[in-house]
Amino acid sequence: MVNNVVEVNNLSFRYRQAEFDSVSHLTFSVQRGSFFCIIGENGAGKSTICNALVGLIPHYFLGLMSGSIHINKLSVTEHSIAELSQQIGLVFQNPFNQLSYTATTVAEELAYGLGNRGVPQSEMVEKVQQIAKVMHIEEVLDQNPLELSGGQAQRVAFGSTFILEPQILVLDECTTQLDPLGADEIFKIVKKLNKQGVTVIMVDHDMERVAQYADHVLVLKNGQKKLEGSPREVFSDERLTTFGVEAPDYAVLSRQMVKAHYPISRIAITEKEAAKDVREALHHED
Repeated sequence: MVNNVVEVNNLSFRYRQAEFDSVSHLTFSVQRGSFFCIIGENGAGKSTICNALVGLIPHYFLGLMSGSIHINKLSVTEHSIAELSQQIGLVFQNPFNQLSYTATTVAEELAYGLGNRGVPQSEMVEKVQQIAKVMHIEEVLDQNPLELSGGQAQRVAFGSTFILEPQILVLDECTTQLDPLGADEIFKIVKKLNKQGVTVIMVDHDMERVAQYADHVLVLKNGQKKLEGSPREVFSDERLTTFGVEAPDYAVLSRQMVKAHYPISRIAITEKEAAKDVREALHHED
């Protein structure tokens, strides 16, 4: 039996004073424990979906909504953002949109959500120290969040979401402020959480990263679903570029090799397999 933690059924949403729907008649589901990626060009509706999954739509961003979203059987229209936050957490694209603007230190910012849940102070202190170590922000715990660099603020935004231990984690292009090394560190943490059972829903423009991490990929254009399936199925579809998405380099190369009648049994389907082939080739050269 399929165990879905997210059910989106015929969802349409138009922001107030907008002329067009940001998402239109969208239906998809996300299985528990999966790593689900949503991709598409700018304006495809990806951030709108993220906001809707955590209840910011329709409770904060107002507009015309039809269809339904259920998070662990909870309807986002019938439950508050606070209730939904017990199940699902969002890391924003802009980390400064995530700050509470009530905390005077990073430690207080990390503890903000825990305080709202009534977590005892001793437990809060312990959790703040743990998450600060994981996110490599121990040295800024006493600083004002508004005085941080973009990269530091991004780590604090991650930490403020991780610390609440959501069952479902939504990432909306959340490494834009980080350098490649910092982004890699974050996604190692994310993948570890995923292996521990946390469901991850990620929006990202880095197709190499999507190919590396995703179990399932949804492609949007103009708020509508155009493709859905495994990374292998999506990135091998020749229509992908017409939806404003470029396939990872290895997928493009594999497609070209197929057209050149290269033995298909030798073509790597995933980055991990491609890396294995490279290592084997180097070994044989030695």
